[in-house]
Amino acid sequence: MGLQWIEANGTRLRYEFRRRGSGTLVLVHEMGGRLESFDGLVAGLGEDWSILRYDQRGAGQSDRIAGSLSIDTPAADLASLLDALEIAGPVIVVGAALGASIAIRFAAKWPARAAALVLLAPSTGLIAGNYDATIEKIEILEKSAQEGTVAQVGNGPRLSDPASSAATWRMLIGLDLTADLAGLSCPVLVAAGTKDTFRPPAHVVEVAARIPGAQSLVLDTGHVMAIETPDLVAATIATFLDNAGFAPGSPVPAGVSISAGGVSS
Repeated sequence: MGLQWIEANGTRLRYEFRRRGSGTLVLVHEMGGRLESFDGLVAGLGEDWSILRYDQRGAGQSDRIAGSLSIDTPAADLASLLDALEIAGPVIVVGAALGASIAIRFAAKWPARAAALVLLAPSTGLIAGNYDATIEKIEILEKSAQEGTVAQVGNGPRLSDPASSAATWRMLIGLDLTADLAGLSCPVLVAAGTKDTFRPPAHVVEVAARIPGAQSLVLDTGHVMAIETPDLVAATIATFLDNAGFAPGSPVPAGVSISAGGVSS
């Protein structure tokens, strides 16, 4: 099945759903990304899984964000998308950066629908010291939205929908997933990148420590690891799912070993 659009939770989402006979992986992209962020990862995951990926509200070719945003909205978008596609069984959610936060809230609100989580460089709120720079970024985006111009923040890409970007950044400022993390009951893998300057390994390991029983690993990659090193991420996901009893046997990726406390580099 190719790219399609569907109504979910009151918004129109662009998605791709590759149906196979086994369980379903749902891929939730990073802030500023789109479903194509996972092109390499989908190829690396092989043909055994059903794979759903989509443009989040306010991203790619899905509908834009109207007004303010809370993490409950994209989490409900995911739940509604599963309903619309009649995916009834629990799914494995792979979330990248802010997509990981959506996966966390989804699993916290609908625990019976989350079989496992893979959190890639999770963005669970602002890192201390980044508040002023983030407010400045939001103000640039909101001014651009008011003037109807294309926004550019620093050396980043030019943004055709600055209002959606500003709403997403404001959501991140107020994000608090403390209770969600502590309440997760499904198998969880949390991955950090050695070259990640946005969510350094020490920060990601702290997030993992707040999740009961979570496995934590550090990979030789950057922040948007599904794009930068898709084969390594795919192999890591396959190993985690195999160890958790979800997938056929898979070799441990190079540079990663399984220890008593979980997975480490």
